[in-house]
Amino acid sequence: MKGEIEVREASNEEQKQGDAPTEGNNVGTKCVMDYSDQFTTYSIFNGRGALLKWARAQGKMNNIVIVIKMSDYGVEGKRRPQVILACERSGNYKSCKSSETTDIRLDANSDIKKCARDIGTKKCGCTFLLIGVNIGDGDDRKLEVVCGVHNHPISKYFQGHSIVGRLSKEENALLVDMSKSLMKPKDILITLKVRDATNVSTMKTIYNARIRNRTKEFAGRTQMQQFLNKLSEHNYIPWHMTSGDIVTNLFWTHHINIEILHAFSHVLIMDCTYKTNRYCFPLLQIVGVTSTNMTFSVAYVYMNAEKEDNYTWALTALRSLLDDNCLPRVIVTDRELALMNSITSIFPKA
Repeated sequence: MKGEIEVREASNEEQKQGDAPTEGNNVGTKCVMDYSDQFTTYSIFNGRGALLKWARAQGKMNNIVIVIKMSDYGVEGKRRPQVILACERSGNYKSCKSSETTDIRLDANSDIKKCARDIGTKKCGCTFLLIGVNIGDGDDRKLEVVCGVHNHPISKYFQGHSIVGRLSKEENALLVDMSKSLMKPKDILITLKVRDATNVSTMKTIYNARIRNRTKEFAGRTQMQQFLNKLSEHNYIPWHMTSGDIVTNLFWTHHINIEILHAFSHVLIMDCTYKTNRYCFPLLQIVGVTSTNMTFSVAYVYMNAEKEDNYTWALTALRSLLDDNCLPRVIVTDRELALMNSITSIFPKA
């Protein structure tokens, strides 16, 4: 059984020498918990994975997060492989005295001064320790309890524990699919918790997973390079105009849209929308109308400004996709003068 053990308060001198593992945090030294019995087993595990799975399951049953402290793959004929498991609060925080750990603040006289950044740590020198040792010539392993004592209160809940809240491969795959479907992070989290009642992931877990997947997908490309890559991957027809290394105008459409446009080219609707991207570039939408009064997308154009030169460039790209016998007869706009002037020069019969 787990039991409570009374221990004495460490003196200030011992704390300075590092004898007190709880230095620098709010963990008390009055009471510690012994979980030796919960992790004592005479079972033989078939491989390292089975041992880790059992230890972590036992830890979860007792609200303890088990982590791998060190892995030793051994040396043939000299040292057997072993894995050392510990509590997530084992060890002590090592401060990093780089510029990243300082904040710039204003003092009482509104003068700028540098000060230490407010930081916290869950490490408190917990002494809990398990060792999984290889036995025999195969991969069989046994688990030994070196120390079953925790020097801190056991958590009642797992919410906020990053290790326990990690997503499994299946959950991460579901997150990727839902993200591609433009689902909001909060809806993704709700779905994961409905599928698994024991899931303790947080919104931070979802955001971090989305960032990792996006970084992996980009493969070192910039956002514009990734966008152009996706257009090419899905067989879109892109045109772009640059000024140095900066893309100033971007036109794209699809072969299917052009085929529909060839069949229903009499009426086009053109309009710009705003605030559809973080760069606040105007997005010109070109829409066609079928004989049954159904609308369909023809093309999209990102422009750095709503000037006649930008509109002329966009309409020239559209004109290059049309034959002389399927030019638009009617073009509807919102009386944007720069656009109307460009239409007059590119589609004079409309």
